[in-house]
Amino acid sequence: MSKAASGAMTTKAKAMFAKRLSESDYINLANKKSVSEIATYLKNETYYAQCLDGVNEKALHRGQLEALIRNDYIAKVAKILRYSASNREGFEKVIVTQSEVNTLIAITQAIVAGDFGSVVTKLPTTIESEICFDLKELANVRSFDELVEALVKTPYHDILANYASGDIRDMDFVGLEQDLYRYYHEETLKALKESIDTKSQKTIRDLLYSQIELDNIAKIYRLKKYFNTPKEKIGPMLSPVYLRFSKKDIEDMIERMDAEHIYERLINSSYKAYVKEERFLFIEHTTKMINYNLNHRQIMFANDPDTVLLAYMRLVENEIDNIVDIIEGVRYRVSSEEIRRMLIY
Repeated sequence: MSKAASGAMTTKAKAMFAKRLSESDYINLANKKSVSEIATYLKNETYYAQCLDGVNEKALHRGQLEALIRNDYIAKVAKILRYSASNREGFEKVIVTQSEVNTLIAITQAIVAGDFGSVVTKLPTTIESEICFDLKELANVRSFDELVEALVKTPYHDILANYASGDIRDMDFVGLEQDLYRYYHEETLKALKESIDTKSQKTIRDLLYSQIELDNIAKIYRLKKYFNTPKEKIGPMLSPVYLRFSKKDIEDMIERMDAEHIYERLINSSYKAYVKEERFLFIEHTTKMINYNLNHRQIMFANDPDTVLLAYMRLVENEIDNIVDIIEGVRYRVSSEEIRRMLIY
């Protein structure tokens, strides 16, 4: 990539990130009373105006709003990639894999909730030709077993099949979500390693390894605290990735530590600088906070375009998660104070 293209891509990503939702936006959104009020605020007061232009926000279903925002994310990344002369393929693969994972999570949620009406609105039709499964087939599944069967020729079949036994209401949905995201992180690492500049690879590898390592720690915590999983079964469920924690550290967590000590070990590790507050809600909230702050540091101070773009993608994903958490909180009449406690920014 030429210096001019490199600088243009970095500048574009940082400029788009500068338009992100502010703390006051989150406060205002958390105080809304309905999905239509949230959509109206996003349309009239934030940079989501363009993706909601021409939409009747008063008639929007929560699934439709989420789909519009996720499609807008794809459009934003595509806009930045236009400034790149050489790095499109790897990042495009990342977007496709991410869309596949988000789709499977959304469909699983719909099956658990029996809310099949929202499935079609959440399908990533803008990149349907790139997706490895048939969206029309997935739109018609009505059970988790049917979903697993529809994925038989895809890399997602075995991941979901591990959760197919027993009552769907007792399924470890968070564990499934973690396994899908772990696959996404690993595929991201492969895709970017093959396409990015050599000088970018160590920083990007460290960002991705951090995310995988934190997912591993969260999984150990959950398996010990909520499922009393035998020690010998935990190791095979983890990705063999070590960055700030050595293999021996992870083995020690599995062998000797209870869940509370694992959490203490995490927040007192070299990740401590990225834990801005030590109020514990749930383990994934802490690991997401660390990831957010790691990527925020990169987008503020890095000049390498690949690093900045990956950080931008991670931070916008986090913003979308915040919006979805607000929508769900408002839907279930959670207090604005509790909603705001869940948000990471």
